Amino acid sequence: MHPIPPYNALICRYNEIGTKGRNRIIFEEHLNYGLIRAFLKIGNVRTQIEHGRIFVFPPKGRDFFTEEECKFLRERTATIPGVSSISLGYYTEPTFEAIRKAVLDSFPAFAERFLQGYTGDVPSYAMRARRSDKGFPMTCEELERVFAELLLPQYPQFHLDLSHPDFRVEVEIRQHQAFVSYERVLGPGGLPGGTGGNLLALLSGGFDSPVACYEMMRRGCHVDYITFHSEPYTPPAYLTKVANLAKTLNQYQTRGRLVAVNLLSAQKCIRDNCKSRYRTVLYRRMMLRLATRVAQDSTNSLALLTGDNLGQVASQTLKNMAVIDRATEMLVLRPLLSFEKLHIMEIAREIQTHDISVEPIPDSCTVFAPDDPCTSSYLDAIEAEEARIPVAELLEECLAASFFLNPNTLSKYPLVSGSAGDLPVEKDE
Repeated sequence: MHPIPPYNALICRYNEIGTKGRNRIIFEEHLNYGLIRAFLKIGNVRTQIEHGRIFVFPPKGRDFFTEEECKFLRERTATIPGVSSISLGYYTEPTFEAIRKAVLDSFPAFAERFLQGYTGDVPSYAMRARRSDKGFPMTCEELERVFAELLLPQYPQFHLDLSHPDFRVEVEIRQHQAFVSYERVLGPGGLPGGTGGNLLALLSGGFDSPVACYEMMRRGCHVDYITFHSEPYTPPAYLTKVANLAKTLNQYQTRGRLVAVNLLSAQKCIRDNCKSRYRTVLYRRMMLRLATRVAQDSTNSLALLTGDNLGQVASQTLKNMAVIDRATEMLVLRPLLSFEKLHIMEIAREIQTHDISVEPIPDSCTVFAPDDPCTSSYLDAIEAEEARIPVAELLEECLAASFFLNPNTLSKYPLVSGSAGDLPVEKDE
């Protein structure tokens, strides 16, 4: 069997960035930086931005990626917002002779490997050519026809199928380069990190809030996290669980910071002084107030983010969310509002948060939870309940019991106004 020639380049494709008009270059530069940062494990890769594409090359002094590096590049692609797909392949000159050599040198190895693992009836083949340089002397159809005439007689096992080929060769021809590839690896799509602003997410141990974080990362946002616990009523394992979620989500962005807030003093006061049916709404309003303070004073966030899903639980009805939102002047984003639960679970599996979220560890939502939660609250009634408790004092008490929690090491750092940018960066980060 022919050995597969080593890859000398990677091509990165994007979709939505192409709609950005005059701002396109800004998005391309952010995506380019995201690729370089994501691939640092294999060294300082070289990149080349072309219209609609970014080419990635091995670090300086090397001509090819190793097999281990190729495996890493495929796996890492799924965590880079803005990337539609990537292909590892062969970068060459934009001439027919160079393209012909790249295809004929590589096709036998890929065809043999494909045929060895194929279990269907009669395998189909197609070449898909894309020509952005209209000065190239052949049309895409002519190029595809020429290669079919060259290759199929040598591999009679294949039949030509331009619509749904089992085995596919892709050729891109641009003004200054051409690229030949045999695979596509899908990325998250969306917009690259650093283009959407900073958010502070209310991150719980459930399925929804991690998926909400991921969805906003795909919109180019950087996400920090705040979680609420009720120690000693919630176990220390809860914070470990949320830290693991934050660590997993941080694969999709630069370091997102995690703030842990002990909500217990506010929960006890609400339990002892307010009607039980309003507890859930009162808890959520207190969480938004606390998140607002942290967002403004410690993480420089522009908006808050939740995993709310319309109608899923008592606090997530339209009336209750409207009342809860009145506790803050900050914008509250809810990207999962219309998602079906099964779709949320499917995404959680894709981003590898599902198995962490499924761990049965009690969280703050279960502490002093009422048996009769209100699903249709009114602002005047809620404000009347809050008049019975010292809201400002409770906020300060909860904030005093808050800290930054390193998702990798579980080390704790004090929550001080303006301190977020000064957090120590530990070696394993």
